[in-house]
Amino acid sequence: MAAPIKLLEFPNDIDENLSDIPYRERKVCIVSVVGKSRLNFMSNKASLLNPVIERDIFQGAEGFINEQVSKKEIELYYDVDNQVIYLHHQSCADVHILAERCQELYQSKSNLDFNSIWEDNSIKHAKTLLYLFSLSHIVLLCNPGSTFDIGYVKLFRILDMIRLKLQSSISEVLSEFILSQDWYTSARLCSPRVLFIFQTATFELSFDDNDSLYSKTRPQKNLPIKKLQINLEDQIYRILRKSRVITNISNNSLFAVPANQEFVYVHTKREDCPDPVTSYLHLLRNLNTPSKDDSPKSRSYLTNRRGGQGPLASSSFNNRIRECNFKEFIWQHIELAFSKGFNDNVGRNPLPSTFELPVCETWFYVALRLHQFYFTNIPEGKPQAHLNTLKSLLETDVRFSENRCNKYLPLAETAYQQDLPTHYVRSYHVQKLAQAKHVFAQFARGPAYGEYMKQLEEACEKWWKTGRQQCESVSLSGNLCINPIHRLEDEMETEKKEQLPVLPHSSQIKTKAACNCGKKQADKEDCFDHKSANYDFYEMLAKTCCHKLQKIELPAFKASTTEAKARQVPLPPTNQLLPVPKSSTSGGDSKRIESVVSGMSGLSLALSLGQSGGSDVYHGHQDGLDQRDTIDVSSRVASLADEAMTRDDDDDNEDDNDDGKEDVGEDDTKLPSSSKSKEEIENEDTPTVVEEKNIKSICEEIISRQHSTTEYLPGMVHTDSPPGLLPKFSSWSLCCLGKPSFYSHSQGLDLPGFLAGSNFLLPWDITLKISKEKWPTVGETAGKKGRQKRSHKDAGEVSLRVFLGNEYECPRGHRFFCSGPDKIIKVSSMCSVKDNANKLLNLDMPLYTPCHCRSTKGYIAQLMRLYIVTPDGPIRILLNPTIQPGIAPCPLFHPGTDKPIELPSNGVWCLRLPHVYQGDRGVYNMPSDPQQFHQCRLLKGVFSYRESIGEG
Repeated sequence: MAAPIKLLEFPNDIDENLSDIPYRERKVCIVSVVGKSRLNFMSNKASLLNPVIERDIFQGAEGFINEQVSKKEIELYYDVDNQVIYLHHQSCADVHILAERCQELYQSKSNLDFNSIWEDNSIKHAKTLLYLFSLSHIVLLCNPGSTFDIGYVKLFRILDMIRLKLQSSISEVLSEFILSQDWYTSARLCSPRVLFIFQTATFELSFDDNDSLYSKTRPQKNLPIKKLQINLEDQIYRILRKSRVITNISNNSLFAVPANQEFVYVHTKREDCPDPVTSYLHLLRNLNTPSKDDSPKSRSYLTNRRGGQGPLASSSFNNRIRECNFKEFIWQHIELAFSKGFNDNVGRNPLPSTFELPVCETWFYVALRLHQFYFTNIPEGKPQAHLNTLKSLLETDVRFSENRCNKYLPLAETAYQQDLPTHYVRSYHVQKLAQAKHVFAQFARGPAYGEYMKQLEEACEKWWKTGRQQCESVSLSGNLCINPIHRLEDEMETEKKEQLPVLPHSSQIKTKAACNCGKKQADKEDCFDHKSANYDFYEMLAKTCCHKLQKIELPAFKASTTEAKARQVPLPPTNQLLPVPKSSTSGGDSKRIESVVSGMSGLSLALSLGQSGGSDVYHGHQDGLDQRDTIDVSSRVASLADEAMTRDDDDDNEDDNDDGKEDVGEDDTKLPSSSKSKEEIENEDTPTVVEEKNIKSICEEIISRQHSTTEYLPGMVHTDSPPGLLPKFSSWSLCCLGKPSFYSHSQGLDLPGFLAGSNFLLPWDITLKISKEKWPTVGETAGKKGRQKRSHKDAGEVSLRVFLGNEYECPRGHRFFCSGPDKIIKVSSMCSVKDNANKLLNLDMPLYTPCHCRSTKGYIAQLMRLYIVTPDGPIRILLNPTIQPGIAPCPLFHPGTDKPIELPSNGVWCLRLPHVYQGDRGVYNMPSDPQQFHQCRLLKGVFSYRESIGEG
């Protein structure tokens, strides 16, 4: 059968095609090639064997270009003619293998680091060397340069130690075959000879040196290349003997070197292919070079010149001489293996060495079985333990790194645990962890750094979470809860939180605040939700102060079922502009009016059919309308229209006084900033217009009462809130402190916390034009038809005085009234108030202003209460507060009423504003930049009035 001329993959190709191998009964010599390739991607260290085989079996640059380079771990070629088996071991020490592994690692985007991959390859490389040393006669150790790598000494010592430990186990495996006693006992063919191949010289030889080196007649001892080889042999021998890698008795060593033969070869040929272009030129030149069988007559002129004198001819000649020289260098050892065998023992009493020249078939069977022992089917017990020892010995840098990291890990943990509070939040945990990492990074080194750094993170995380974790809840003012991690009393108990204690949130920060009416002050805990800030605190104080006072209930949710829930309100777009402040004549802002008008069609349809309309008719919801809210719209409209036709036109004002310029609006509401001419007053409010206005007010009244009884707002009422929803509780409060005599013109309001001289209200004088005869009595109704207009001669003027005050309160409990934006009222004991309430009526008042209390910190006071002293007369004071609590864009907050709040006469009323403004986007806190305080404001138009002449 013909001899195979192609490379085979070992052991796969051999295991499948062992019966096809020819001349299996012959004895063979085994030559293995290990080591490192040149630092060139297109180089192959086994290509040196091609001149020996006289075939281009092991492909170098040409193979890379033609894509014929084998990527197998062990390449095998059986030279049948010469009875030699060549084994080529490829690993990450070969440049092209290393480049491919790096490319695969990059493309797969694996989380493995290069060090872990390199460790796996180094262990596999060491096991392969053990395998080849037990099956080879000659081992060619290739080096890319011309210096010996000292790192091989450590590797050889480790391999020798593991070989001795595995010797008995391998002998048991070899007992399965019929072998010689020496092979069975020593568990290898012989102590293989290692020949050192250096692939690059440190200098370039001239043509004369080459000629002298390979000439048979000229001396060669003084040539530079010869001196280099001799010096390398002496150096390597001394290193190996000093480290006891080789000894006098070769049978006791991992390998041997010949005593009387050359074992170092320096390859003087230049690198075979520095780049692909050079390789293509080399191939092109070889194609134009005639073969050996061509006669000189058949050659061209150029070819004859190349074969004659000249640089090209000398270069080709020298390369052929070098190749022949390497063949002679290695073949002398192969011939000795076939003749006498290797006896590399030295000393006075040399012992016979073990040497076995195996039969081809037997060697293949043994090689396949040992490959399973080392790589695929490792026996349990001692063999596995010895191979684990090999891994531990090879990972010296890993063990050093582990020992060093293990030494400094406790120091890093101590740095983390130093000066820790009893409880702390994650941000502080991260800060302390960064300090511990810094301490660890100063001393820890090596590949185990990442693993131990992870252990440090886990240890610190565990230390923090075992009873030292602080609650991460933040109060509305931005302060953290100082309690350990806990759950609230009304919080749902889950498996994760069932072991947590039940505690309320607390930041241990307290401020001083007054109650709803302002008569009592108390310490206020830092609140973590707007219910505690705007409702719970004031309800607690009301039990001992305000609960008996007259109140006006503000809109709040009333549930009709126990399954009521908060609606998930969608967030408005971030680019929404600030809504236009609501007009004082509309009873609400423009957006609410638009929503009311848009919903009238659906509401009127439901009512006309005798059905109960939903609370969100204009949104298509079908929430039921309470039966008590169902009214006859048509009869109500008709009665109001009839009443409007008989209304006396003299009820309208003709002129305004000089101070306020008040006028009559659409709903008989007096505004301090409006003015109308006499003709406009006489011509407005015709019966048709009045009828339309009253119809609209009726529908608005109906819609205002159609609030949902199953869903409520999670926050407070503002201009972006969905219509038909109310908050679960009101964040506002309106109560009466008493009769007007409660306020003293000379002493001001007698309430705690006011700065000296700042507790005075401001007067608002209102002039009314009424009949000289009398004011309407209870018996006089406004519904009589045919009433004639009173003449202007019978009209007179009545002046009424209302007192107003905007109270600001700082966190220390200091209180004061302002007469205008950022202007605190200051009145001495001997003086009276000189300012009036015009600025409170016609200007926006800031929500925040600096407090004049003596403090280096500089506290900021917040607008918290509005005080109104209503007179006993023919007017009703109306409240319509609208607050912008943040910089634009920001919704406007209001109490939730659909029209201004009407205050009863003859009383001192206090409207307590929210302490915290909770919107759909969160809490609108006080701006950190004082320059933005002017954007947080109480919009003008809060106070107005209407005439109540003729009302019972």
